[in-house]
Amino acid sequence: MSHHFDPFRSAATGWIFHCDADAFYASCHMAENQELAGHPLVVAGDPKARHGIIVTASYPARQCGIRTGMRLDDAWDLCPDLVAIKPDKDLYRRYSAAMHAVFVRHSQIVEPLSLDEAWLDMSPHLSFTMDPLPVAQELQEAVARDVGIFVSIGISVNKMLAKQVSDWSKPHGVTLLRAQELPARLWPRPVSDLFGCGPSSAQKLAAMGIGTIGHLAALPLPEVLERFGQHGLALYMRARGEDNTPVTVPRREDRRSVSAEHTTERDIVDREDAGALLRQCASEVSHRLQSLCMVGYRIAIKWRTREFVTFGRQMRVTEPLIQTEDIYRAARTLWNQRAEVRPVRLLGITVSALDGLPRQLHFWP
Repeated sequence: MSHHFDPFRSAATGWIFHCDADAFYASCHMAENQELAGHPLVVAGDPKARHGIIVTASYPARQCGIRTGMRLDDAWDLCPDLVAIKPDKDLYRRYSAAMHAVFVRHSQIVEPLSLDEAWLDMSPHLSFTMDPLPVAQELQEAVARDVGIFVSIGISVNKMLAKQVSDWSKPHGVTLLRAQELPARLWPRPVSDLFGCGPSSAQKLAAMGIGTIGHLAALPLPEVLERFGQHGLALYMRARGEDNTPVTVPRREDRRSVSAEHTTERDIVDREDAGALLRQCASEVSHRLQSLCMVGYRIAIKWRTREFVTFGRQMRVTEPLIQTEDIYRAARTLWNQRAEVRPVRLLGITVSALDGLPRQLHFWP
């Protein structure tokens, strides 16, 4: 069962917040340089060469039709005034730490989900009989004031529902979903909107005549288990709003793998584009490993074709993986071994077999 899904524990006794920074990477650069505010801005691989895959687009850029996963040269065609900036992982780490420090001031039970998002268990402070909106708005104001970026917040009775609704009012929005509001507000939405329901699952559900989250919630449980197994059970329980997984303060020793993946808006058909996307994934994995002070000894890549068929390769390594170049080189070796020749839409890297950073022994004072 997924670490973030467990319907069999005791339910939360108070509101759960899911806080998600708005266009995080772009927002960090705009906070550093106020002159960038309001401009269409993207973070991408290699702006000088006008090549690379867009990792984040600011909201003015999105209004021009620019999306994450788009090629940078295509984005410039849509918006000649686009500002492109190379990723800066040290900058993002610093802003993430500052943002999470604000979260901890509001709740001691904080579970980071990534650099730019986290769950907060507000049960010790906000029971279900209390109005959580003023507290959420105060939290937003504190992040904006102390960090210089904006967050959107989803509030509900459990982690999955809070995660589900945190992007309903982006940017800088607060969305509260009560348990009794699921039939009116959640169930009419397309099943593809359900957290964890990817294109392949959505296609399978559509083939069964299931177009909305409510349709899935109304299915007989045995049918869900027969057709979709454990993953189907997770989607089914989320559709019904049934998840009692606690917000857990993570321990480093509990981490089993670190991964990053990106889906593109158009087919990846040449080696240069594939390499740019793998390098971006390698950079993000390296960033997360360094923040955990961990290294890995197994690397895997996965890719997905335009038909939503997913493939993967993996291998063990003898030297510890933590630096971007080492991770990228190993991933590129696996990619070059692939038998796949069709265009792909997703590439990802996972580093596992984790261990703490090896200590350098010094024999001389």
